[in-house]
Formats: sequence, C-alpha cells, structure tokens
Amino acid sequence: MTIFEAAQSASLPELQHMVEYECQNFMERDAQGNTLLHYAARSGSVEKTAYLTEYLALNPLEANLSGVTPLDAALHSGCTAVAAYLEKQAGVRADNCFHNPVRRGFYPDPSWLRVGDDYYMVNSSFSFFPCLPIAKSRDLVHWTTVGYAITNPEWAQIAESEGGRGYWAPDISYDEATKRYYITATLRGNEGGAEPRCQMVVSAEKPEGPYGEPAWIHEDGIDPSLFHDDDGRHYMLFNREVRMVELTADCRAAKGPAKLIWGGSWKIKTEGPQLMKRDGYYYLLAAEGGTGSGHRISAARSKNIWGPYESCPYNPILRQDDAGGYLQNCGHGKLLETADGRWYLCHLCLRRRPNGTAPMGRETAIVEVTWTPDGWPIAKTRRPQTVLAMPLPAHCEEAAPAALLDWKRQEWLTQRAPENAGAAVAGKILQLTGNGRDLCDMHQQGLLLVRQQETDFTVEAELCTGPLLAAQSGTTAGLTCYYDEHSYLKFGVGPGGLLLEEYAGYEVISSKIAPLPAAEKIRLRITAGQGTRSFAVENGGAWQTLWTIPEPPYLTSEGLKCGKRFTGAMVGLYVHGDCTVSFTDWAAVWPRPEEEA
Repeated sequence: MTIFEAAQSASLPELQHMVEYECQNFMERDAQGNTLLHYAARSGSVEKTAYLTEYLALNPLEANLSGVTPLDAALHSGCTAVAAYLEKQAGVRADNCFHNPVRRGFYPDPSWLRVGDDYYMVNSSFSFFPCLPIAKSRDLVHWTTVGYAITNPEWAQIAESEGGRGYWAPDISYDEATKRYYITATLRGNEGGAEPRCQMVVSAEKPEGPYGEPAWIHEDGIDPSLFHDDDGRHYMLFNREVRMVELTADCRAAKGPAKLIWGGSWKIKTEGPQLMKRDGYYYLLAAEGGTGSGHRISAARSKNIWGPYESCPYNPILRQDDAGGYLQNCGHGKLLETADGRWYLCHLCLRRRPNGTAPMGRETAIVEVTWTPDGWPIAKTRRPQTVLAMPLPAHCEEAAPAALLDWKRQEWLTQRAPENAGAAVAGKILQLTGNGRDLCDMHQQGLLLVRQQETDFTVEAELCTGPLLAAQSGTTAGLTCYYDEHSYLKFGVGPGGLLLEEYAGYEVISSKIAPLPAAEKIRLRITAGQGTRSFAVENGGAWQTLWTIPEPPYLTSEGLKCGKRFTGAMVGLYVHGDCTVSFTDWAAVWPRPEEEA
C-alpha cells in the first residue's frame, strides 16, 4: 500500500504506522500534484485529515496542478465535516475565498490602479488587435474588459508583426495635475527591423478610454512604466536593468537621455520596473531572473528619485521556489492600495501541466502584501498563493451576457490589425469575410479569436454551408484552435467535406476528411479534456464524433520552437477563402477545475 492509498482508504492506525515507522516523503505529490491531504480530505475522515494537518503541518490550501486544494476536494466530495475542519484550520470560509489566476488565459504583464472604489488593469496583447485590453473590477477578483489602449488599426503599427511581437508589458497610471490617464507599452518589432524596440504612450480622460493617438519615445528597452511625481514632473522607467528618463509635461517626449538608477538585486535580466512614493521614499519594484522558472520580484528604495537605491534586505519579495507548485514563473508585478487600506500585488504566472506545458500562457494573479516594521513591502507568504481569502464588496457587479460581436465584453481578437471590415453582425448572425489567404499567411483576414481560459473546454458554432459549397476547392470555414501563424488546427466545412487540419512549424502535419451531412446549416463542436481533443458534427439532431487526437503540444509556448512564443492558446472562428460565411450560436464553455473537483 502506498502512502497515498493509506491516506485515502486505510484506517488511522495504519496511516500512523506508515508515517511514524516507515521512511516516507510526506511532501511528495502524485502525478496530478495531489498531496496526502487531498487524499485524506476525499476519504471523509476528519481524524486522518486532522492527523496530517496538525502533526505533519500539511496545508489545507495547497493546490494540485489543477488548482484544486484539499478544502476544494472535501467540498466537492461531499465531505462536509472534513471541509468544516479544514476551514477552521486555514482560518477561512470557502465562500470568502478566490482562486488565482484572477485573469485567466493569455493575460500577461499586468499593471493596475485604483480610481475611487474601482480598479483598472491593463495587460499585454502582443500582435493581437485591439491592442492592450483594459479591465475593470470592484473587488480585484472579477474583471470585465471595458476598453483597449489602441482601437484604430492605423495607429496600431502591427500589420507586419510576427507572432510574439507587438505590444509588450504595458503600464497604466494617472496624473493628478492634468487629470489624465496614461498607458505606455513597448512596441516590439521584428528582428532586423529599423527600430526593434520603441516606447508608446497614449492618454485619455477616463481609464477605459477612448485613448488618443500614440506618441513614440525612441529609447531602446522594454517594459516601460510612467511615474508622475508630486512636484509635477514625469518619468518613464524601462530596462536594461532599471533606467529612467524624464518626460515633458504631456508625457509625449523625452527631455533628455535615459540614466541607470538601479542594477537590480539578483542582477539577472532586471526588467518590468515600477516606481511609487510612500512615506518619503521612492519604492522601486522590478522583475528579475527572466520569465522562466527563475522569475521573481525584487524591491529597492531611495529618498532621491535618481538614487542611489538600497536593495530590500528581504528580496525577493515574491518568488515561486516550489517546483511542484500550481503557480509557476511568477514575477512582473505592481503594488496597489485598496480603498480600505490593504495592499496587493498583481503579478504574472503560469499554470503548468504535468507534461511541462502551459497552454494558457502567462496569466494574472494577485497576492496580499504586508509592510515590514522597517518599511519594506513583501508578499504575505513570500510565495504566490493559489487561494486567498479576502473581504469582498457586498454587491459585486455581475456582468450581463455579451453580444455575439461585442468587441469589449466578448473579447474577440484578430491576429494583427484588420485590413478591412472583416466581421459584421446582421441580427443574430455573425458574418466573417476571408481574403483567400490561409492562417499561416501574415496577411490572412477572416479570423476571430478568444483566449483559451482552461485546459478542458467545449466550443461550438453553427455556420451556413451555401457560400462554402459554392466556393472554389480549398475553401473552408469553421472552428480553429490557434496559437500563431506557425501553429494551429482547423475544423471546418468546405466543398470537399468536413476537414481537420493540423499545422505546426512551417507545414501541414495532419489532414483528415469526412463526408459532409446534407444540411443548409452545420453545427461543429471541439471538446478538450482528459489529454485529448475531439471533433464532432451535429447530424440528425445527434452529435457524431469524427476524430479524437492527443492534446496538441504545438498549441503551447513550450511545445514548439518556432519564432518568439510568449503568448497563449486561443480558440475561435475562421474563413479560409475569398468569401463571406455566416455563423450563429457561437459558444465557449470553460469549466474551472477547482469548482468541479
């Protein structure tokens, strides 16, 4: 009997004997990241759960690789007595907890601010359009996209951006003197371009926009942020290490050359700098260690904005040092004080699967921060937390269902800015127009995407077959699972029948054809779960599964070496052909593992 089997099915004396008389690793996890306490919690035994919690100090809120904690496991197994015990031990109520990430799916490089009782966050968008999503929340947990920093295709300058390029690491800020909101980000060009890195600044009267035409600060570096000092002066910070330049009053030009102000604490890939002022000190936060497993956040402070800066003696103030933890590669963050005086840090993270891939890419999590007696901010546990308990407002805003082509709420994206109208809604029908080019073409039109939010999901849509059956050979339209122009799959309808095509690297790696049901409208469905993806068509009122394939590794940043892969998996609709196709009843369902454990 293994120690896991004993925790779930053995008696308490048998478990005690294994713990106290046999050589065991009590921090061991199974292949899905479950601890011994997950097994005990599902057993229904309060006695075994208490033994592991009180004498081995196992954590009731330690998540497995699906984000499920022992408390979640007890609740969803119907073990109410165990759940009540774990709540008491953890000092939380399950109905007052939330699970990270709070922005699920490809939402990296977060920056945020508070406006009264409201909070606003901006994230990177890379080569996708509209650029730089802006989300609003009343409680730091539930976020709704309310705008974008750039919505004019002529201002975007990403028509030639390769996947993984485009807008990196934005920052949102407010200047009390001018009563304006600012967003800055790096426009990362292609290799060999005239200016591979340039800083963009836009401003608006409201945090959600609309934002005006971008200004360009021609300083090499990435991850810019703005700091508006109380003396009316303005500064931009960016890497390498931490450099800073003073800006003009409108923040649209530099007043002089950039200057190094801090070399970092760990001194490896110091980037993502953020500056704030508190109690007479300028506090500087920066990401270090690169965006991989070494990622972390370090802090420094100075009485003078130009330094020298003293490194925090407790650095890193946030770091994931548990290789088996649910949230990995944690760093790149910004501090925020809530309306009631608490402090939080937003930061990016990865949810890595047992095979080492992270389909959703880099996401946004938050962690509570405390200030030490000697005046330094540190994450309360120094390690990113999967589950946090916090008082939420009594009446959180519930988002109403989004319309089919509500660009903000539905969060549709295109790869690069559209060259024509591309998509339109007529009644309840979405009309998507292609330009004859395939999804591997940099200038393809006819692609609408949303971010994949969970490993397991179901997406489906109905489309009219008429224009497709009348089109030339090779034309198809339907559902796509997409990463970039180098990696995607298509499940569509065309003159030749139903098509499943996989593209990875620079070539089609698999192509399957099936007969097309005789109908004016065809409903398609893709289901991901249990390490596979299934492709089905509705035929005569019943679903017919045509193909099932292993979970595609090429739809992750780690699963394919081709170009810059810093984004995340998407799903959506496509048209490959010079025609317009009508879609109805688009739906995407993302069951959250911690809610269905």
